[in-house]
Amino acid sequence: MRKKPKLLLIIAALGFVLIAALKTNPAPEPLVIAAPALPKIGEMTYVWDPETGGFLPNVYEGLVRFKPRNCDVAPHLATEWHLSPDGRTWTFKIRSGVRLHDGRILDAGCVKAAFDRKLRAAARFPHLRFLFGMVEEVTTPDPEHVSFRLEYPYAPFLRNLALPQACISTPGSPPAGTGPYRIERLKRNSITLRAFEEYWGPKPAFEKVRIQAVPEAGERLRLLKERTGIVALDLPPGTAADLPPFTVARITAPSLSYLGFYTSKAPFDNPAARRAVALALDRKRLCRTLYGGLLPEAGGPLPPVVFGAAPEAAGPPPDPAKARDLADRTGLRKHPLVLLTYRGTRPYNPAGGVPLAEEVKRQLETAGLKVKIRVYPWEELKAAIARQEGDAFLYGWTSDNGDPDNFLFCLLAGSQITRGFNTTRYRDPLLDVLLYRAQQIPDSLTRAGLYRQVQLAVARELPFISLNYGAHIAACTADLQGFSLHPVGTYDLAKIKQRQH
Repeated sequence: MRKKPKLLLIIAALGFVLIAALKTNPAPEPLVIAAPALPKIGEMTYVWDPETGGFLPNVYEGLVRFKPRNCDVAPHLATEWHLSPDGRTWTFKIRSGVRLHDGRILDAGCVKAAFDRKLRAAARFPHLRFLFGMVEEVTTPDPEHVSFRLEYPYAPFLRNLALPQACISTPGSPPAGTGPYRIERLKRNSITLRAFEEYWGPKPAFEKVRIQAVPEAGERLRLLKERTGIVALDLPPGTAADLPPFTVARITAPSLSYLGFYTSKAPFDNPAARRAVALALDRKRLCRTLYGGLLPEAGGPLPPVVFGAAPEAAGPPPDPAKARDLADRTGLRKHPLVLLTYRGTRPYNPAGGVPLAEEVKRQLETAGLKVKIRVYPWEELKAAIARQEGDAFLYGWTSDNGDPDNFLFCLLAGSQITRGFNTTRYRDPLLDVLLYRAQQIPDSLTRAGLYRQVQLAVARELPFISLNYGAHIAACTADLQGFSLHPVGTYDLAKIKQRQH
């Protein structure tokens, strides 16, 4: 009986030690992602853009995903797939043992239900129609397999399935996914993620991540300089030069800034007139002047992160003397050219439409061309281009899925003129045949050969001049390592760790 007080004293002492340990070892701070904005919660799994939802693949995964540095596709929630001989039915085998955040085991029925919801939501979200409008039906041959029957053969469909909009989720508030993180808390200006204990893959290093809306780029930079455990997204190119190089992440995006011509009316219905302008432009100097060299000059319509890009199809090198001679012979110097541009910035042009137009004007004037700039708000610019105002215009394109079809078909196919994608109104029946054929052939090497022919035609005919590609630029504090960006603007939180000293 006398030993009990002594035992109680030991237990009490251990309790004090535990409390002291908790006080001296507080819970680790969450990793903070400073983003320009957050996605609308109700539309999170349907409408996505890299500015607001680059974190989503860490919560909501798809059957396939993009490889780390390009837009090629790798297995993910599906371990394998095959395509029927007629090119219309894609069948995927579901990875076994995957658990959703709500406790359910992933099976073919979950995948079918998720896509049935997407197909119904396409009535409200036109972008979903663009991605999945070719799907005729989704079936489940057995619990381990799901099949997509398409209305017609469409090879880019596989890349559509790698996009965040193709993620698998179950309804809820928030919806449950299968990723290494689950959503723990939603606030107006922040989203808190917690590591999912039953995740099927490698576990992340950070238990908690907070995605914080920080609209001002200057404030995101301040957080980088004054705090630890910070990742700042969507930084202006000029600011990256002031940061330690090992903290900066930059990758070329599947987007393109271009100078377009109205190929259906004078003076640029003449390919020689278009070539005169191309010879007057120095894309390397343009990128150095406007973006400090942090955005890459274009070597053709396809960025290097897109398969099938053909560097040999780049436009002509700058030659002001040849440009002046050709401009004389085509009559371009007889009247000022009216160049349309946009107010504000675009993902492929963070310097803004007006500075870009002024730089293009300076370069064209070295070849003796006179240029008048006309500026519009973005939506008004699109309307002006549809009316074919002026002579030429500055515009751009951001690919959804990183497939060459999403560039070349949209920008060049005759059928895309009425949709407003083929802004130059360029028509070539042979090119149309190549583009439609490339959509239907699943073999990547064959498709790349067809797209090379298309790019060579663009370099020869010059319906538009590719100026530069876009880039995603972000940075982390010096205490972090492993952060990188994907060309489509997403990032893998599970790879971010504390730097070892």
